[in-house]
Amino acid sequence: MLIQDQLRNNDVFSEAEKSIAAYFLNRQFALEGESIRHVAQTTFTSPATVMRFCQRLGFEGYADFRDAYIKESVYLSSHFQDIDANRPFLEKDPPMTVAGKLSGLYSETVGDTLSLLNQKELETAVSILDKAQNIYISSSGVYSDLASAFRENMSKIGKTVIISPSTGVYYEACYRNADSCFILISYSGETPRNTEAAKRLKKRNVPTISITSYGSNTLANLCSCRLYISTRQKLISNLGNFSINLSVLYLLDVLYAGCFRLHYNENEALKIRFSKETEHRTSDNPILREEP
Repeated sequence: MLIQDQLRNNDVFSEAEKSIAAYFLNRQFALEGESIRHVAQTTFTSPATVMRFCQRLGFEGYADFRDAYIKESVYLSSHFQDIDANRPFLEKDPPMTVAGKLSGLYSETVGDTLSLLNQKELETAVSILDKAQNIYISSSGVYSDLASAFRENMSKIGKTVIISPSTGVYYEACYRNADSCFILISYSGETPRNTEAAKRLKKRNVPTISITSYGSNTLANLCSCRLYISTRQKLISNLGNFSINLSVLYLLDVLYAGCFRLHYNENEALKIRFSKETEHRTSDNPILREEP
């Protein structure tokens, strides 16, 4: 859940906490440099009350909260200024206008996902995949199709990927050892079967990579490393999961490319040999035709 959503959920707050939440929502970027004492004085509370409120939201203290909140505010204020990810086109739009708007949405989505990538987390994820004997992906619905494309790419460089339906991932989690790894995909990060599997895998010290929405969620908090999907769409009230699906595909392609580059020359030779042996494709188009 995004911090701003937690702050707006004031039904569970005391009157003092509501005052602090309203102040934070109003200030956003302006919180940078503000001390806990200043916040307390402005909201007519105490530094201890502000500290407890930040801890209630899942942070160690005020400074930890402030830094994360400013980072989130920067993310939410970038990209998608002219495009509504939930309703990227209108009823009156002709087909070519729809095509143009979706093109803009795709461009924004990739840039948005890139902005959420953390170099250390990405390097950790690639290292986990490189070391794993078997890679399990928990997915359902369209994610399974996206995972299939990732599996095909990885198979061409000698990596074994098993797609495990979310209904069965818990059982896989009970028996796999640290020579395997799991990629757990969930936009909300709260899918029960994935979170239960992540708990089991954590106990067994099996490496895990989460792909979830940005913000605090149960699945990301349980996994070895975290990658984030472009987080602009509602769970239900959207015209299609355009942004979500593209973001997942992009991240899986980034992981594949990261694994490929670790052994670039070897993987290039493997990939070309595999394609020659199994993909008997020809074309008279000079752009597509391979040189002898």
